Amino acid sequence: MLVIGGGAAACRAAYEAKRLYPELKVFMAVAGTLGTSGSTNLIASESLGINAPFDFMKDGDSPDVYYQDMVETGSGLSDPQLCRIMADEACERVKELIDLGVRFDRAGGYPVQRKLSGCTKARSLTCGGSTGREIVSVLRRELIKLGVEIIENVRVFDLIQDDDGRVCGAIAFSKLSPIYIGTKAVVMATGGAGRIFRHHVNPPFQEGDGWCMAYRAGARLINMEFFQIGPAVFRPSIQFIIHSHMWRLRPRLTNCLGEEFLPRYCPPGVDPEEVMDRKAMSYPFSIRTTAKYLDIGLFKEVREGKGTAAGGVYFDVTHIAKEVLEDQAPITYRVLKQAGADLSKEKIEIGMVVQNFNGGILIDGRGFTGVRGLYAAGEVTGGVHGADRPGGNNLADTQVFGYRAGRAAAEHAVEIGPPRMRMNTPEYSEVERLSEEDVMVVEASAALYSSNLTIIRTKKGLEEILQFIDFYRGHRDRFVQNRLMLGEILATAALTREESRGTHYREDFPENNPEWVKRVVLSRGKAGKPVVTILP
Repeated sequence: MLVIGGGAAACRAAYEAKRLYPELKVFMAVAGTLGTSGSTNLIASESLGINAPFDFMKDGDSPDVYYQDMVETGSGLSDPQLCRIMADEACERVKELIDLGVRFDRAGGYPVQRKLSGCTKARSLTCGGSTGREIVSVLRRELIKLGVEIIENVRVFDLIQDDDGRVCGAIAFSKLSPIYIGTKAVVMATGGAGRIFRHHVNPPFQEGDGWCMAYRAGARLINMEFFQIGPAVFRPSIQFIIHSHMWRLRPRLTNCLGEEFLPRYCPPGVDPEEVMDRKAMSYPFSIRTTAKYLDIGLFKEVREGKGTAAGGVYFDVTHIAKEVLEDQAPITYRVLKQAGADLSKEKIEIGMVVQNFNGGILIDGRGFTGVRGLYAAGEVTGGVHGADRPGGNNLADTQVFGYRAGRAAAEHAVEIGPPRMRMNTPEYSEVERLSEEDVMVVEASAALYSSNLTIIRTKKGLEEILQFIDFYRGHRDRFVQNRLMLGEILATAALTREESRGTHYREDFPENNPEWVKRVVLSRGKAGKPVVTILP
């Protein structure tokens, strides 16, 4: 059995598979090194949480309340079955992590639980900004004990299917040379695709390879128009998001002309200070709250040529004492200080970045993708998150569905016989270095996606993306092909949804339309273009 990925979902899937069937050969293919690659291992914020309704804070949390929060935050587009599973099993999965040695922040003998965006109760457990890294570290230790074979510095590019369409192998690259891996089952846990955009907070290799592999193999993608974009540091040049306490400090936001622009974007009756308060509880852009005016304003100022040289705006909290910053935002203050910026003395530059995806491969409650032999877990999947999601749910997703997908894939691998007949495996030569044209296409597509597919979307802008892709369709480089394929998928989903909902804002359809409580599903047509299906 092969697990593709190196984050929390991949580790949990491999751990559960090997624990269930110790005699099963379980391999992990990691694009970098286990413990450093993948979004889970990135420390890019003041805190990173994992949700579980333990009710340690005695505010009335429960699986039922948690379920309701997911459904409501998802604006009717979350899969109720998957949400129910997550609500009912999150505590058990997190307790297992605690028993394995994950040390969540504690007070009074119990882990501290915090209330994040989209949550009505305090249910998120944290290890500061390194929660994901701590989870992977503990699971990595257990994987080594169990004998899971970890293959590092390999980038899996495609799946191999037999004559029945069952996944029976994968093609990877190591040091630019192809490797063929035979397997009876695959768990896809490759994360999202932030790096196809110009501005993002994603680590290397987060370019949507998993979506492309599954899509070509026949899997369906759901809710692809919904992904999370929010403010992050542009200068100094580090990957770090700005959220929670920083907005409660009432930062001064100015464009390159020195103008405070937020009041211009707030409609009558909406106070800019109220907008910042809401932003403290709503990191990603979403039309659900008045925090949207801050994100829209920031994006438009830059688009209209009033941004800084780095492509953002100025963020100034020099009116706040150093002691307050160190107390209320210690990780943010320390990270920026190490990068050369003292928040108590100088302003920084921030802009909008792609952070995380809510949509992905359509799965059932066992992580099954609909393609025999292929399972998926974590950010690469879609369904449990809808138009928006509660903060802290992404890590919970990795553990609940990493557990389920790992066990289901292991059962399939143990029960299934050999491939009926292996199809002719395509020949792959060594990967060539990107040509000047390749680099131009990558940079142009990243800029186009950031301009037309993030905060503000319109028919004109989305069609511009599709025209660009049509012009370069059939490009020779396989990784450039993936970027173009993903752009077409994302733009098609966003163009199809003619309304605004959650993280999807169509400026030409700015209102929420109750007739669009439907899910957009994409599959690959015979000609290679996306085929759209609308599900209730």
